[in-house]
Amino acid sequence: MSVPYFYRNINSKFISIEGENSSEFLQNLITNDINTCKKDNIIYACLLTPQGKFFSDFFIFRMKNKFILETHSLFYENLIKKLKIYKLRSKIQINKIDKFYSFTFFGDISKDENTIILNIDPRNINIGNKLINVSSNPQPLTDFIEITEDKYHEILIKNLVPFSPYDLEENKSLLLENNFENINAISWDKGCYVGQEITARMKYRALLKKRVFALNAQSGLPKKQQLIKEKGKDLGKIISVKNNSVLAMLKIDFALNRLESKQPIKTDDNLILDFII
Repeated sequence: MSVPYFYRNINSKFISIEGENSSEFLQNLITNDINTCKKDNIIYACLLTPQGKFFSDFFIFRMKNKFILETHSLFYENLIKKLKIYKLRSKIQINKIDKFYSFTFFGDISKDENTIILNIDPRNINIGNKLINVSSNPQPLTDFIEITEDKYHEILIKNLVPFSPYDLEENKSLLLENNFENINAISWDKGCYVGQEITARMKYRALLKKRVFALNAQSGLPKKQQLIKEKGKDLGKIISVKNNSVLAMLKIDFALNRLESKQPIKTDDNLILDFII
């Protein structure tokens, strides 16, 4: 699109964590390094199960002595419950926040008096900028065109960024299979966190056999959860489809071979899928 545009994150919910143990509390739980979350900066991280499976994802930014977490409404209540379980004797307070609004925009704006955070999306420079505002209709976005969630999801797929409420399965998905290593969600130097051992083992012992790839449907009608087969051989499955953009979980050896040879995937269901590089 040639004109500036934005996506309204209507499902975003906010949680505040404050208190003298707040940094230590988060550092022991999340996949990213809380010490990199400075003033006017936003980081992206996940909470995993002890088995290293995805539980929820969120953005984190600071407001004075508070850490603010932005997550999707799908994960919101369960995330709060889990944080309270882990709280134990930590000197922290966990509270809901109802007065913030979240936007992703593509274009140039300046802060207004209601701006809380204005920053590049930390996952990928090509998927827009983050704006957190106390107004549901912020003045800086007045001349921007609003896009739909499907269009925003398509942008994420093309840049190999999973849209967690649709592309991940709670208590099942693994971060490294879903490209989280490459979207600034994991710190390999911070030390232990919940699920760290399994995640590190997959990386350092080369246990990863499949991962997500971005594809473009040249022919056919791909569907979510559709198996990808060539000549009867199982190669993976489709995770999401938006317009002609496809997020698929594929066997790595197969996918890299096709990428190197620049050959499309021609499935038994008459799909022709090209890799988005």
